[in-house]
Amino acid sequence: MMILAFLAGFMACLFVVMIFNARNIAAARRRRKKDRQEHPEKKIQATKVIVFSVLVTYHLAFLVGVWVVIVKDVYQLSTLLAFVGSVAVLAVGFYCWKSKAENLLKIKQALPDTMASLSDFSNMSSQ
Repeated sequence: MMILAFLAGFMACLFVVMIFNARNIAAARRRRKKDRQEHPEKKIQATKVIVFSVLVTYHLAFLVGVWVVIVKDVYQLSTLLAFVGSVAVLAVGFYCWKSKAENLLKIKQALPDTMASLSDFSNMSSQ
């Protein structure tokens, strides 16, 4: 019951803030639209949105899991850590791998006289 009251209060507060800031929100949307038209290279990448969404979802799941571990059953801690850690590592690892591939293509385009192939670039390490 308390959770429903909290959610109702939160939604009411959000609604009031949106109403009082409607003019500023519309102006910000117009500025973003104009900025996107002037600078199309600053477009938000879908991969960043997906990875961000995955991480937000799993942080919320982590908070729920922490509540379960603290309030209900302490013995579920290992399950919680494996659940949250594995998916977060996969999402971040995928994003890093994709960024590396894109950056290698940019390097190859910027330095066309380089005789190395992309497979040679993939053997590069960060050290």
